[in-house]
Parts: sequence; structure tokens; C-alpha cells
Amino acid sequence: MGPAELIGPLEVSPAWYVAACFVLLLTLGNFFAPLFRAAAGATGSAGPRIPIPVRSTYFSRISAVEKGLSTDAADVRESAQQLATIVREFAHDAWGVKAEHLTYRDATVAGLDDLADCLLGLYEAEFAETEPAGLQPQIAEARKLVARWS
Repeated sequence: MGPAELIGPLEVSPAWYVAACFVLLLTLGNFFAPLFRAAAGATGSAGPRIPIPVRSTYFSRISAVEKGLSTDAADVRESAQQLATIVREFAHDAWGVKAEHLTYRDATVAGLDDLADCLLGLYEAEFAETEPAGLQPQIAEARKLVARWS
């Protein structure tokens, strides 16, 4: 048995080269996948979606404040405080933000511009020198905040 007879059984099949190239391409593709997604214009996920019961709970709480304003003994400033509490609690439940004492400036710095705009409108109603006429724009803004981030 000479060397010519040993070459046949020791040769590597072309299928092994194809398999090795395939595994290498998969590994490189997986490694560079974030770059491919960024180049394609895909954005990162905005976090988990807000569950429907959370949305409906906050919509009903906002409606309760609105119904409370329709009574003659309703205090607009107190209703603005209640609405600000509701909006802050929504921010906590929706995004996990500790918003119990969050001001609109803090929300702006944190990048929560929609929450900051809503809180600014509520501040204007809550701390106005004269008694504010109503909270309809602020209620609409609070509803828009809950709907937008759901």
C-alpha cells in the first residue's frame, strides 16, 4: 500500500468547506446584526407596551376628575392637583419612573417631554394667581398622554 492509495480516504469533502463557510457567515451575521438593523433604519424598542387595563384605569380616573369638575362645589385647583397626581402615577406605572414629586423641569431633563408638557399645563392651572376657568385643555392633554404612550 503506497501513498497514492492513502490520499483518497484522507481527502476532505467539499461539503465540509461549505458547512464551515455557512457557520462562519451565521456567526458574523449574528455579531454584526445590530449594525445591520441600525443601517436599515430600525429603532430600538420603546420598551414594553402599556397593558390595556392600565390605560383604561387611568382613562376612568381622568373621567372621574372631569365629572367632579361639573359639580358646582368643584375646586379647579384641587382638581388640577388630582390630575397631576394621576399623570405622575401613570408615568410610574407605564415607564417605572419615580414621579411622585417629579416637576415638569425634571421630566424635561429626563427626556419625558410629553409628561413635562402635561405637567406644565397643570402647573399653570394649579398655581394661577386668579381662579382658572376650567381644566378642559389639561384634561385633553392628560388623555392624549395616556393614549399616546399606550
